Amino acid sequence: MDALLNIRQLFNSVSEIWLLVDTSGRVLLTSKYLDKFQHLINPPLATGNLIFDSIPDTWRALARNILMTLPHSKMPAMLEASVTDAGEKQTHFEIKCTAVRDDEGNIRAIFIEAADVTPQKIFEKKITIVAKEYQSLIENASAVIIGTDARGYITEWNQKAHEVTGFSKNESYIQRLGELLGCESYDDFSHAMNSALSGEVVSNYELVVRSKDDRKLTLLINVTPRTSPNGEVVGILLIGQDITELSAYRLSLEGKVKERTEALKAALENEKKLVEVKDRFVSMASHEFRSPISYIHRNIGLIRDHVETLKPDEIRQRLQKIQSQAEHLVSLLEDVLTMGKSGASNTRLKANVSHVDLKELLHRIIDEVQSNMQHSHRINFECPVSKIVIESDEKLLRNVFVNLLTNAIKFSPGRDRVDLALVTSDSYVLCRVKDYGLGIEKDDLPRIFEPFHRGENVREIKGTGLGLPIVKKAIETLGGEVEVQSTPGIGTVFSVKLNLNKA
Repeated sequence: MDALLNIRQLFNSVSEIWLLVDTSGRVLLTSKYLDKFQHLINPPLATGNLIFDSIPDTWRALARNILMTLPHSKMPAMLEASVTDAGEKQTHFEIKCTAVRDDEGNIRAIFIEAADVTPQKIFEKKITIVAKEYQSLIENASAVIIGTDARGYITEWNQKAHEVTGFSKNESYIQRLGELLGCESYDDFSHAMNSALSGEVVSNYELVVRSKDDRKLTLLINVTPRTSPNGEVVGILLIGQDITELSAYRLSLEGKVKERTEALKAALENEKKLVEVKDRFVSMASHEFRSPISYIHRNIGLIRDHVETLKPDEIRQRLQKIQSQAEHLVSLLEDVLTMGKSGASNTRLKANVSHVDLKELLHRIIDEVQSNMQHSHRINFECPVSKIVIESDEKLLRNVFVNLLTNAIKFSPGRDRVDLALVTSDSYVLCRVKDYGLGIEKDDLPRIFEPFHRGENVREIKGTGLGLPIVKKAIETLGGEVEVQSTPGIGTVFSVKLNLNKA
């Protein structure tokens, strides 16, 4: 009794149509949810009644057949049924009949589940209507629609496909798609088709083909697999548009975009360099100009306030230092002005070409540099000939070798020697400036000719970072070349190649 009570409670708690009938079809138990549909049943289903008395005549033969075959089947019986009420409204049911067996396998009762599938059936009907409309749309579509079987033979070919390719339906049927249209990249086409035949959807694939009159066409297509009712892929469907003109325009546009992008990238890179140059200039100016100006201002004030108490030698010594700092300022300004003449770009300086005795000029420059550097280093000068006359600009040559020799001495603290050697040939002269100083770090070497750039290992040594950029611009203006080799802690060699006959 407790088990039966529990079953009744379960039947009354579900929101589905449940029936339990014996092997003769007599109702043993019903769920309470059945009451919602009793108005469709005449007479209503009730415990003790035969189910065959309440179901429509059209169902009875099927119901009796299920009752007869179910004891011999291990699987539930499934069926669909519809009931029409007085208002001609149809209600659709999906019914499942399951045999209830005892431990010996004998059937004791039949459990019936009935689900109201009316909404699904209404939806299916709407889908059917939509499918018919969609089929009509495909037949008259403005898109190219092509169908093939699993072997690639054409089975469908709409009017738009005929208009675009020039091939009629009769010409296309029973032919392989790839062979008919002469696909340009057959391997890619085969890969796309095989992907679709494997069940994948290929979207936005550009298919390049040949028309009947041998025109090159570009079709933008989507490829979908076509399946049988059991899910087996039996072919593919291609839907696309002719984008031949659009593709040509796109290629042209992509080329222009690439050009503009490269130009913009170059402009941004140049702007970045200009910003870096500006930052380095501000940093240099704040340090290199401020120090001598501050020194001059301080010593002039001291002389002014103590002129009566200072000895003549002390005044003379301070004036010499003021003059030295003023000359340093002039040198800084000359470097800045030289760079300013060529701008931030790679514009060359102007050259005033004349006959220049290079050996005699270098002797004068050596004396000048040694004097300016307080004779702290000896400059060894080697030249195999007594005289070297070239066509060049003496002022630019002076800028080159004053900077190179000054740097060689300045960046060789604790040393006493710098070498300058000339090697001549029929068309050029090679000048090498060699020091034995700090050298240039590997990371700094590619940037030594950038304005205001200074190596990490020479931050504490005075300088503007303009000397080597001026050297490079001057040599390029003279039609020469400059190379550098350096080993940190050992020294640096600058090689300047100058043309003998023309600048």
